[in-house]
Parts: sequence; C-alpha cells; structure tokens
Amino acid sequence: MKKLLLAALTTAVISAPVWAEDSRTIEQSFNLENSTELEIDFPVGSLEMTSYDGDQVQVTIRLEPKDNDGWFTDKVDLSAVQLKSSRQRQELSLSIDDDNLEQTWEVKVPKSMRLDVEVGVGKIEIQALENTADVEVGVGKVRIDTAIDDFKQVNLESGVGKTSLSGFAGKAQSHKKMVSSQTEYFGSGQYNLEVEVGVGNIKVRH
Repeated sequence: MKKLLLAALTTAVISAPVWAEDSRTIEQSFNLENSTELEIDFPVGSLEMTSYDGDQVQVTIRLEPKDNDGWFTDKVDLSAVQLKSSRQRQELSLSIDDDNLEQTWEVKVPKSMRLDVEVGVGKIEIQALENTADVEVGVGKVRIDTAIDDFKQVNLESGVGKTSLSGFAGKAQSHKKMVSSQTEYFGSGQYNLEVEVGVGNIKVRH
C-alpha cells in the first residue's frame, strides 16, 4: 500500500502542470517621432519606469502565466502574445490586454513625455519623474520618486490605504476618512501629478 501511495504521489507531482514556470521576454524600442505622451495599460503585474534624457521609449516585458488555483487551467501560448502599440495624435499607447498573464514591465521613457498609466492589479514604481503623470491602480501600490521638488498640483487618493508626499518645496495637506486617504499639494511648478489607487498605498517623494 505504501509503495502504491508513493507511486501515486510521484505521478501526481510529475503530471502537475509545469508550464506555469515558462516565461517569455519582449523587448522593443519606439522613437519619439511627434509623441509627447506615453500611455501604458495592462491588467496584472508590475511596472518599473525611469525617466531619462533620451529620444526613445525602451520597453522590456517579462510574461509568465498567472498562478491560478486548480489543475485544469488552460495553457497560455506565450509565443502568441504581442505588445500592442498605436499612435494617435501625439500619444503613444502600449498594452497587453490578457488577464491570464503576470506581466513585469521595465520602461525607460524620455523625460519630455507625459505619462498615463493604468494597471488593474499590481504595483508601479517610477523613478526621476519630471513631467505630468496620471497613474491609476485598482489593487496594489504606487511609489514615485521625483526629479523635481515642486509641481503645479498633486492629488493622491486611496480608497483603502495610505497616501504620503514628502520632500517638496511646499507643504501638502492630508485628509483621512475611515479607511480612505487623500493628499493634496498646490505649488508653483509646471506639472501635475494625479495618482489613484482603489486598495493600496501611495508614496511620492523627492
């Protein structure tokens, strides 16, 4: 009986879906051309973004099948996944709309571009921000380090979580209601920053 049980367990381990460990990396670069705004949108994963003094948007995305519970989840064909890109007016849009994937984005963006970022579930980290940005996360967290210490206006809102802003030229105002939090800043800078998280924390600092 013990041998049969051991054999059954061994078979179960061997036959477990190993495709979840498979991954694929996409690397692409986009010239600025006439684009002044970058839009990024994906359902689940993380984004690490750095602003730099350049003229290309450089993107590296690691794709992995999302870790779903259950034995009978359909296999994801990673080779068929494509990074969708489009240009409309002065906006460059990048997206991979697939709920079955865990996406890890690393992006270098010219500091001359405004940002519009939306993630369903995950985390966003932006380094050396020096422009207007609109960031939205359903569930997760946002951390932004700015290259400048003053903005025209900053609004941070979390439905369930904490918001904080530090290191700026002026003083921020924070408002808390039950589980929600909002931080506002009005300064003399040139750019605006809007960050909204449904559930999770927001931290902005210079």
